Amino acid sequence: MNKKIFIITIVSLIMVISSGQSVLGYGGPPEQSSANNYTVDIISDNTSYALGESIIFSGSVNKYDEDRNLRITIFGTGNNLIVSQKTPVNDDGTFSHEVNLNKKFSDGKFKVKAQYGNSKATIALISFEVISNNMVSQDNKIPDWIKNNAGWWADGQIDDNSFVDGIQFLIKEGFIKLSK
Repeated sequence: MNKKIFIITIVSLIMVISSGQSVLGYGGPPEQSSANNYTVDIISDNTSYALGESIIFSGSVNKYDEDRNLRITIFGTGNNLIVSQKTPVNDDGTFSHEVNLNKKFSDGKFKVKAQYGNSKATIALISFEVISNNMVSQDNKIPDWIKNNAGWWADGQIDDNSFVDGIQFLIKEGFIKLSK
């Protein structure tokens, strides 16, 4: 007899669990309405950039909530995470965030996800492209010490290894981009 009561109890419990919240008296899930959702809109100041430049993201959220965070996340090729940063939202619902396209970035297309809070309804997606030039830096200016090294090398005042060190610096810092 105890075996029958146990089986009936288990079957009843499974039916209650599989029937959802309405059986438990909660009235089911809340209705989805865009009026209740927090949304975010984001744009970038351009669609393509060079390494060393900065990209400025700006936009707005439809409802400001001081308890919510805006997170801007950038993904590279194969959805590899490049950078993810919290961004403050102003009381009027607007925001602006600058990201330096440093050595974490390379040539290619990048996806940007802006998320305001934890809900999937609060996500906006955009993209941008990084296109390298042969001689690119933040201010497009080769450092003076590199110019001096080149002159000294041409005059025979420094050896080949010192000159090569300067060239390697230019490559490492993105002033010179080598094609493969």
